[in-house]
Amino acid sequence: MSKSLREIEPFEEAPALPDPLLARAGVHWMGWFSTASTLLPDLSRALDFLSQACRCIDDFHQHPTPQCERKLKQVIGKYIGQARCPSASSCERIAVRAHVVDGWISGEINSQDTRQLLIDCGATALQKLLQISEGADDKHGVLLRAVRTVTRNWLSEVARHVANPIDRAHCIYPVAMMDHAGLVDPAWWWKQLAECDRMTVLGLMDAEISAMEQTQPSTNVNWRSFDKRWRRLRLRGLLEFLGEKRLLSELLRKSAVDDFEAVEAIEAMQAAGRSREAIVQAEQWMRGLPRSAGLGQLLFDLYTNDGWDDEALALAKAQYEQDPNPVWLRRLERLNTPAAKSLVKVWRKQQA
Repeated sequence: MSKSLREIEPFEEAPALPDPLLARAGVHWMGWFSTASTLLPDLSRALDFLSQACRCIDDFHQHPTPQCERKLKQVIGKYIGQARCPSASSCERIAVRAHVVDGWISGEINSQDTRQLLIDCGATALQKLLQISEGADDKHGVLLRAVRTVTRNWLSEVARHVANPIDRAHCIYPVAMMDHAGLVDPAWWWKQLAECDRMTVLGLMDAEISAMEQTQPSTNVNWRSFDKRWRRLRLRGLLEFLGEKRLLSELLRKSAVDDFEAVEAIEAMQAAGRSREAIVQAEQWMRGLPRSAGLGQLLFDLYTNDGWDDEALALAKAQYEQDPNPVWLRRLERLNTPAAKSLVKVWRKQQA
């Protein structure tokens, strides 16, 4: 009589056999990879990089000198390459190299005496990758995903191993400002910088803004007017995230290229409590752009808010003569002075 299902003993799986590759020493692996690398150029290049990088680390352990650090950064830079606007196939190779460098740094960073060196080398590698990725024909997105992975891992290592918020700011800021194309979500960079020492971050930005050449708003805007535009957009994004109104107003003031951006800069100066400076700047730009309706209306409001009724009246008269826009009638009515009322009557008769 056959057994019931409950009486049948459960099936016992055979014990898994150990992987024979685990028992092989490194010398075996090197022999196999060396043979394979003769037919795989990318593998050969990776092995050459790993060999040179490990040699640099060993030398640094014995003699921690700036020469060793410079040599390691050169090795990393040479391995990643100097490609500009790489093709789709090149993007795939560069993505592999990015993962190799990232994996090597993650494996070596546990050593206390080389930790800062490897974080600096990771920053160097990431800056090169961000430069290469601008204009790349990355139609499959492999390079983009690699850059984001390297960025996420590097920021995690910095947060874990760089405890001093001032040092962390100096470490992250230069790399964050290199991502002109916005390959990585800006919030990744801004959140990390917000956790650093605020005065250090603002000091770095202040020095950069102070060194900028001021542009003059013009009606003749061309591609040359937008020199270093991406860098200024990065600064603006970080300042808006940090809520720093004073530096933001100064950045907009120095980088305005047309009357629309001039208006935006003046409004930012008002928001930062720089009303008197805003009037002086608006008057200067108004002399260069006398037909700017937006700038004229904003300057009119600045005059009236500060009690400069005569200047506001003269500005409204000059603007109305150039362009008889009814908006100036309404503004003069709000001014509500005898001279303004008299001028409004004249203009209304002209319109009638």
